[in-house]
Amino acid sequence: KQWYQRRVRGPYNSKQSEGKYLLQQAKSSTQWADEYFHHSCLSKKSVFLLTDNRCLLLQYDDILNHWKVEWSHVYNEIVKVPEVLDEGDGLGIVFSAYMDPNVGFSKFFKERRKKTRIIILQSRLETQKMTERMTELLRRTNKKRFNEDDNESCWNKCCRCL
Repeated sequence: KQWYQRRVRGPYNSKQSEGKYLLQQAKSSTQWADEYFHHSCLSKKSVFLLTDNRCLLLQYDDILNHWKVEWSHVYNEIVKVPEVLDEGDGLGIVFSAYMDPNVGFSKFFKERRKKTRIIILQSRLETQKMTERMTELLRRTNKKRFNEDDNESCWNKCCRCL
């Protein structure tokens, strides 16, 4: 059985347990204090994971026998609402985020570069569920940017607000 955030005991959920295990593997190499929210397996060796603070892509490393973080974005870095990519057989999510200026080649540029991420999922249902969950998390963290009540929200006017 699982303990929820309200300390109420609920039924055992194997998908949630698997996601919490994957997050624990990712946390072992970082100093994050994130809580698991949702995940989706993209292949046998890659997983897209949503936490309360960030979204991340995990890759399994056969040599070291553990999961490593391929990339991650804090929700404040995401500048485009996730859209469903529906072309042919490919089902996925598309969103844009700013790169961390201290990682890779970004540290050589003064301006933060925007990167478009495409996540290909296995089914329409999983794509819809992941888009809804990611949008919900963006609403929680970016209240200034993403206001559901306002039709002229900042997301519709521009890509980036501060």
